[in-house]
Parts: sequence; C-alpha cells; structure tokens
Amino acid sequence: MTASPSALAAWIRSLPKAETHLHLEGSTPRELLLEVFPELPREDPPFWQPDFRYTSFAQFEGLYVHELMPFYTSAERYHAAARVMLERCAEQGCRYVETSIHLPGISFSRLDGPEVLAAIRSAAPPGLELRGVGGLAHNDYAEHGRLIEAALDWDGLDGLDLHGPEYLPVEPWTADVWARARAAGKFTKAHAGEFMPASFVAWVVDHLGVRRVEHGVRSIEDPRVVQKLVDLGVTLDVCPISNVKLAVEGITSMATHPIRRLHDAGVKVTVSTDDTYFFGNTLEDEYLALHAELGFSPKELVGLVRNGLDAALLSDAAKAPLYAELEDKAAAFPG
Repeated sequence: MTASPSALAAWIRSLPKAETHLHLEGSTPRELLLEVFPELPREDPPFWQPDFRYTSFAQFEGLYVHELMPFYTSAERYHAAARVMLERCAEQGCRYVETSIHLPGISFSRLDGPEVLAAIRSAAPPGLELRGVGGLAHNDYAEHGRLIEAALDWDGLDGLDLHGPEYLPVEPWTADVWARARAAGKFTKAHAGEFMPASFVAWVVDHLGVRRVEHGVRSIEDPRVVQKLVDLGVTLDVCPISNVKLAVEGITSMATHPIRRLHDAGVKVTVSTDDTYFFGNTLEDEYLALHAELGFSPKELVGLVRNGLDAALLSDAAKAPLYAELEDKAAAFPG
C-alpha cells in the first residue's frame, strides 16, 4: 500500500525535525510587514509562485535590504517576528531551530545586541529549542568591527555564520574571528557553494575550520571536495527550494538538485527552508519535494531528519528523546 499525499504530508509533519538553516529577517511574517507598511501590495508576492526564479543574488539581496530590514527597528519587532516564525516551525514538527540574525542590522538600528537576542529567545514556544547565530557578510568588519568583537562575549549568541554575497573576497579578519569565536565556546559555520564553486566550500572548511556549511551544493562539481566533506564529517545544511528559486548554477528544477547525489555519495545533508518570506515554503514542502522529485524514500527522509537532529546544538541527553520519538514516528509510516 502507498500512502496518500495527505497521509504522507501529515506523517512528515509529525516527525520531530530540526531547522538548521533559517534566517530570521528573511522569514519575516508578511502579515507583520503589512501592519507596519500598509502601502505594500496586499496580494501574495510573485516570488511565492512555484515557477518564479530570481535573476541574480543581487536582486534577492536588494529585496532583503529594502523590504525587510526597515522592519527591524526595535527588540520588540524582533520578538514579534520570531514568535510567529517559531510558532510556524513548531506547527511543522520542529523541535529545534537554529536561526541567524544579521548582526550589522542591530548596529544600523542602534539597538542593544543582548537585548535583541533575549527578545528573540523569549519568543520560542514550549517544546522548541532555539539557538541564535550571528550572521556576518565578508566585508563587515571595517564598519562593524567593534560590534563583532563585543558579540564574541554575548551569552545569548550561540555562534557565527558567514553569509551574504559569496563572491566578495574573504578578508583576513575572518579566520581569526572564527577561531576566537570557537575558543569562546561559540559554534561557527559559513555559507559556501551556493554562488561560488566547490573550491570555495573547500576553502571555508580548510581556512575557517567550519564543519557545517550552509548550502554547499556546488560541492558536487568536484569529486575531491565531495570526498573531503565525507572524510571530515562536514554537514551541508541544504535548502532545496531556495536553491531552485535562486537559480543556483546547475539547478534548473528540483529534479536536477544535487542533494540526491551528495546524499548517495555519503555526505551528511540536512533539510531547511532558508528564507521563507522569499520562497513561500515550509519544511514540509521541502521533504515532500525531495520525495516526489528526487525519489527519497520514507526511510531516507527519516535519515535526513536524523541528520538534522545530529547537527543540532543540543546535548546527547537532550537529543535522546528526540531520536526515540523519531523511531516511533518512523515505524508509524502510513504506507
């Protein structure tokens, strides 16, 4: 017997999942934007349509800067956005969310970093573990160095993530800050292999010392990089629908997405949504697309969920009941 589409979707929703690649600002709830900026069009934005493709990362970034960042003028607004975003994650079966916040956005709005982080943390619903990661662009230190240095001592900040345009040169400060962040007990990761080739994935692994790469899908271009990821146990936090809509090189549709080949080569991959405001996606949508377009079996979907729990910044004791629940829900597959 094969599970019906509705039964499959309900089963996927029931699995205790982790979102390990989710940008807070990029997932701003549209209803909050409409409350604050009533001049915005009331109809759904065109980029929610399945066949929409961005023409460039610059187009995407421009929308990010001009449509979303003006919303974040107070800790209360960060809290409001996080509350709705996290409630929706919980409805999708998420038990753990790792969200990144663009640190210079805090500086631009003249806000207090620890206060903003506390506001975001207080938005997590019961039963959902939240971790906050500070996102930095490649060229942020010149203007925001004082903020970056201070952030290394913020108790409410769990880690750092290098993001923004990948094609900007990585400046010398980055490796030093990433090393000092780890020495301060913070987790580090980096965006790579989305708009730059496989060689950049290898670079962030070798020079920044990261063992989690956001996206990383262009690693498939070089078998040596794929093997490096396997040998070092590097996890790729993949966002398939985002990659399709952003027209990442080589990805013309979900059916051509390299997550299947990376998975089959032994690379540990997780599944997340990236920026739900810009892609109109849910975590359930991601898993359903992998099943329908790339032939991931229910057993393989459970393996992807497990990879997300493995990657979560939780203790072994905190993970144990999630693994047990995952096994129970996996055994209850309706097909």
